[in-house]
Amino acid sequence: MHWLGFLPWWLWVPYLILWLYVMATLIMEDREPADTLAWAFALLLVPGIGMIFYFIAGRDWATITEKKKWMQDYYAQLQAALKPFFERNAAAERRFRQEYGGTYVERLADTMAREDGLGVVTADRAEIFPTGQEKFSRLKADLAAAQKFIHIQYFIWEDDELTDALTEILKERVQAGVQVRFLYDYLGSKHWDKSKLEALVPLGAKVAKDVVSISRLNYRDHRKIVVVDGEIGYTGGYNVGQEYVDGGERFAVWRDTHVRVTGQVVGELEALFAARWFDQTKEDVCTDEYLPERPRGDANAGVLCQVIAQSVEDYWKSSRRAHMVAVGNAAKRVWIQSPYFIPEVGLYDTMINASLSGVDVRFMMTGVPDKKVPFWAAWTYFRPLLKAGVKVYLYEAGFLHSKTLTADGQITAIGTMNMDIRSLRLHKELMLWMYDDKLAYRQERLFEADIADSHEVTLMDLDSLSLTVRFRNSFMRLLSYFI
Repeated sequence: MHWLGFLPWWLWVPYLILWLYVMATLIMEDREPADTLAWAFALLLVPGIGMIFYFIAGRDWATITEKKKWMQDYYAQLQAALKPFFERNAAAERRFRQEYGGTYVERLADTMAREDGLGVVTADRAEIFPTGQEKFSRLKADLAAAQKFIHIQYFIWEDDELTDALTEILKERVQAGVQVRFLYDYLGSKHWDKSKLEALVPLGAKVAKDVVSISRLNYRDHRKIVVVDGEIGYTGGYNVGQEYVDGGERFAVWRDTHVRVTGQVVGELEALFAARWFDQTKEDVCTDEYLPERPRGDANAGVLCQVIAQSVEDYWKSSRRAHMVAVGNAAKRVWIQSPYFIPEVGLYDTMINASLSGVDVRFMMTGVPDKKVPFWAAWTYFRPLLKAGVKVYLYEAGFLHSKTLTADGQITAIGTMNMDIRSLRLHKELMLWMYDDKLAYRQERLFEADIADSHEVTLMDLDSLSLTVRFRNSFMRLLSYFI
């Protein structure tokens, strides 16, 4: 830090004290040695820039959050508000234990409930949408029919003909007396004008931006949630824009997966929306007014479901761990889709272990990238997978944006979490897990249909890469944490 000698003492002395404090904090956090050493070298070799990057991307937010009493108090309040909801859904929990007790599926559900406290409930109906046309046509109809409230949360909300159509529906519903709350990720949506959305505010709608603090811009809200009247819920991979319907100017096809659910599981989506809404507005909407009414009909009917979510603030990163439990315990097959593949080491090793043990592990990502850096970086992870027997596919009909997992023909997960380090460690994500063989069958058939539009990667493909390309890919792997 010889450059400090050029600064007056009243500048470099406080900086030196801050630098020592950050170094001591970094060491005391007991992270993985490789992570600690990487940040320590950055702070030593380029202290000014390293310090900026550390405060933007390096702090341990799980530890910081634990010390914030107001957030802990709210989560305790949230759990108290949800207690009656889960009590009236106790029959679904009992049914789940009867059907899956003693199996890894039970352990999977318990892993997910450990942090979020979101247990097993039912969906009266669950529908998988593999195209934007299906998803948005149905969404428009549901929004137009709303009677009480509409809660919307998206990572990206563009400014085009699709968002115009949806905004007009929201305008009509607000004027009809329906409550509308709209939350979007600030950084994810910053490229598009929001004046049309903001025009809903004088009419009575509430619009908020999520993750606006400079210190947290690296940790985005990547979730997609729509809740209508506490009866209908949507989540999955689709953001909102015309390109997600027809591929836009960049892609021949936009291949994604979304799910529409009705029934009690909508309450878990509402709870996640409520937590982010409260964080930004301090308005509590996790009350009986916004949760589903008591279950109707037979508890043995409907789809057993569970929502799992995580963020950089969460201690266990439950959604990532759920993938590890499912992959690591599958007996026959586990098939995964994600547009990106820059895996966390634990999940990566779990995929390899599963395949080495004889499980049919398949992974599919996009072969037509929207971002070159993660696409190039992904190639550096393929060789160990292929040598272990994992089948790797690149979808080439257009851009593949689906985030799905199926295991053993009985479990299906659809949501927002990519198989990359940003989703697995940094972003706010969610996955809807459905314990139902019919839905698993549906998703596996979609996966097989996508294989027909994919190239299966081989060791020969990897061996044919030039030294320059291999170096480029390895270098991009180093940058992938930040991009």
